Amino acid sequence: MLAELRTYTISPGQSDALFGQFRDLSLPLFADHGITAYGPWRRRLTKGEQLVYIVEFDDADDRDRKWAAFKNDPRWIAAQEAVSGGVPFVAGNETIEITR
Repeated sequence: MLAELRTYTISPGQSDALFGQFRDLSLPLFADHGITAYGPWRRRLTKGEQLVYIVEFDDADDRDRKWAAFKNDPRWIAAQEAVSGGVPFVAGNETIEITR
């Protein structure tokens, strides 16, 4: 089993939008592409906040295949194009790979 602990630093004023997109779009797309997800959680920082979640895969090949399918999904592409003209939801991100 391989998991990723994913942390997104939220752009100022974009918290509700990012959590809404995660709930309404990302989680259903994860399910459609066989990605097991846990979260999201909100991490409050001295300045700003982060969205944190975990995704789980069988192995690295499974992860690569499922992320490729997710990123090429027309629904995901359309959502990214819709926000490209405005303020991005995410100011930075970090992914930590963990295994057991």
